[in-house]
Amino acid sequence: MEPIKRMEVPIEIRALKTANVYLLNNSILFDTGMSENSYNIIKNNIDVKNIDKIVISHLHIDHIGGAASFYKNHNIPAYISSDDYDYIKRVDSSKNDYFESYSAMMESNGVPDNLLRQILKFHPMIKFFDYYKNLELNKIDFNIENFDIINVPGHSPGSIVLYSKQNRSLLSGDHLLGNITPNISVYSVDHDYLGLYLNSLEKIKNLDVDTVYPGHGLPFNNYRERINEIQEHHKMRIEKMLRILDGYKTVYQIASEIEWSKSRHMETMTPMEQNFAIMETMAHVIYMRNHNIIIGDEIKGLKRYITN
Repeated sequence: MEPIKRMEVPIEIRALKTANVYLLNNSILFDTGMSENSYNIIKNNIDVKNIDKIVISHLHIDHIGGAASFYKNHNIPAYISSDDYDYIKRVDSSKNDYFESYSAMMESNGVPDNLLRQILKFHPMIKFFDYYKNLELNKIDFNIENFDIINVPGHSPGSIVLYSKQNRSLLSGDHLLGNITPNISVYSVDHDYLGLYLNSLEKIKNLDVDTVYPGHGLPFNNYRERINEIQEHHKMRIEKMLRILDGYKTVYQIASEIEWSKSRHMETMTPMEQNFAIMETMAHVIYMRNHNIIIGDEIKGLKRYITN
């Protein structure tokens, strides 16, 4: 029996185009793509009656978006980490509260009203609110044969990876990707998500891994080298931001002035991509404040930062 079978499905995100879904032990799906379109491709490539459960790597729509169809059509339950489950339920409890708190966070960090309206229109948790609200989810409370479930918070509040010591393989979700650096966002200003992410990289760095099976892109083998590259990427991004901070600036100003991957700038991005850039900047700012690299103040509700 093949312990890991990879299926690539198209997703409706311009920068990514596809996501990976994995069949484990011929009985468990790891992730589900983004939509019913993903579901249709998956069910045509597996024997659905053999599937006992779905395990979700993290809460993002491009990994959880096919789960509802599997439950509706085949009564296959979906499971997610406790932290991601709790976050989804908090958002589900009041769309208006989430909308207002997210808006306030963006406004206080300098995001202009016209851009904020566009971001809120395309924000995944708002755009797909009804999907999350109606999705039947359960907390992971079991073990998976031949795989260890490892909590790696950072990319989401409760991201997980699956490690097979027997096969020397890691199913990494979006925690570790081969060709792109996972986006680090902010789900609460009370938490340092970049710090959590970097700690999670260290947590898995010494695992015995030959092959990484990521949430996007082809499997790869340069496991520790890739971890080192991502750690260096965030170090260099912090250095770029510090060079920009020649005076007090907001998160939005920093995000607008920094050069992003492939020499891109904010004005060339879609609203969803601009949201990712702003939130990743905020994650780095929170990390730098926690490490006393920068200091901040607040004037008339506007937060600003400068090097310490």
